[in-house]
Amino acid sequence: MKIDVRLNLLGVLGIKQSELALDAPADTTVASLIGLIDQHNPGFAAALSTDDGDLSPQFVFFVNGRNAVSLDGMKTRLSAGDVINVIPAIAGG
Repeated sequence: MKIDVRLNLLGVLGIKQSELALDAPADTTVASLIGLIDQHNPGFAAALSTDDGDLSPQFVFFVNGRNAVSLDGMKTRLSAGDVINVIPAIAGG
């Protein structure tokens, strides 16, 4: 199944490809997708995951405009045609 991935404003990670159209297996989750993205952008998985295997609070991982943390986190199942956006978490005041 095809999944569109957009890695926005992630220059700090040395991203080589910021837009990917990935062919993923039918049982793909956020966790396994992060592994697929890491194949194109080494170091991505380490940056997006905590030591506990959760999504890092340093980044926001959107699935069709919804934060994956508010879905099922790393276990969120993906479907053909999903659009993924990853951006660094920005705070300030």
